[in-house]
Amino acid sequence: MKKVFLSCLAMLMFLISFSPVTSAASGDRLIYDTMYNVAGGGLVSNNNRFSFQFDNYGDARIWDVKSRQMIWNSKTKDTRIHKLQIDYYSGKLVISDPQNTPYWTSDNLAWAKAWYGTDNVPANLRGNVLIMQNDGNLVLYNNENPALGWYPVWASNTGGH
Repeated sequence: MKKVFLSCLAMLMFLISFSPVTSAASGDRLIYDTMYNVAGGGLVSNNNRFSFQFDNYGDARIWDVKSRQMIWNSKTKDTRIHKLQIDYYSGKLVISDPQNTPYWTSDNLAWAKAWYGTDNVPANLRGNVLIMQNDGNLVLYNNENPALGWYPVWASNTGGH
């Protein structure tokens, strides 16, 4: 019985670790062509320490699960807000209502200037993958050009908790 259980557990771990990332929210990441509707889900860091949630009131929040403290929020508490997504055209993280009126948008350019320095800002600041990282930082990455690799275009700056 113990061998059967361990075999099933090993098979499950194998399937989980090699399941392909599709264009959907998966575990710790959100891909650009996916959206969260209100209370539609969240992201959890791989170490299960931090979570990013989009709640019923239209507010996006990062939680330190261990201390049960909110460490960041979008301050968009409004019942008209309907969705959170990475905008395909601008590459920004956007919180909007059903008519696509934005209530909050990541400022990729301002963040990149502060992070990289004014003279070193990458040419393409279009994010396409949002990741809740193990250090508590929510980061929007660009990975469109394999030669450049993955690089951040916006972050919540909440890492190091």
